[in-house]
Amino acid sequence: MTHVAVDRDTGSQLRSTIFRGLGATVLLHGFSIVLAFAAYRYDFEVSSLPGQISVALAVLCIFSPLVALLVFRNTRRFVVFGCVRLFNLLSAYTLVGITFYYFYFIFAPISTPARTIGLLVGSILTLYWLGFSYRALSTFIQKSKFVEKAFSTSGVSIQCDDRFFEILNKLYEEKNPFPAWHTWIVMGVAPFFLVLNRLLSAYFGSQGVLFFIAAITFPASLWLIGLTVRVFVTMIQLPLSLEKVSGKSVEISADAVF
Repeated sequence: MTHVAVDRDTGSQLRSTIFRGLGATVLLHGFSIVLAFAAYRYDFEVSSLPGQISVALAVLCIFSPLVALLVFRNTRRFVVFGCVRLFNLLSAYTLVGITFYYFYFIFAPISTPARTIGLLVGSILTLYWLGFSYRALSTFIQKSKFVEKAFSTSGVSIQCDDRFFEILNKLYEEKNPFPAWHTWIVMGVAPFFLVLNRLLSAYFGSQGVLFFIAAITFPASLWLIGLTVRVFVTMIQLPLSLEKVSGKSVEISADAVF
């Protein structure tokens, strides 16, 4: 997660951030929609609901940043840029986590035991990783000097350092060695049990390709969950907390694009 510093007018900062991610967002949702309709409506002939959900998520993730651009066109508030990043990550999770994994175990014509196992394993590990990531990052922020290094509070507004993500990555990696082995455990356990279940039973029927995709991409969905938590905590929750305590707006610098 990086940013560049350039000489831009205030209004173009948010516009640049939004349009830099718009192409990938449209591509991800386009693939999700095509796959959802092709697999579950026309191939399996079970439901058009996956496609409808994919369309709804596409509308949400594509147009929400554009609405933000209209409403907050000239803003430099850090939390607005965080919300834009959050929608970008939701677009990626829509494909990897929802379309690839949950659509398969909810809508594919597989046996009830297979469906139950897949949904339980996926949901438990996702909730665990969500809670662990949030707790670890929140504890890091409370106990480290990240806020002092990443924000300047001396002006009329709180200024976010242009090296915000570099500071975060450096300090968080140095002071939190545990996420590394937690990542190894969580991302190793999920595909192991899914593949084991596939090899030892006939529950999954003939949908081998979609099952294989669901199994091998599930760890990536956990990684996206962790990244989403990082954006939410550092770019939304933390700035809002600083604004509430100080009464000042948390902003990016005039020449930075996140």
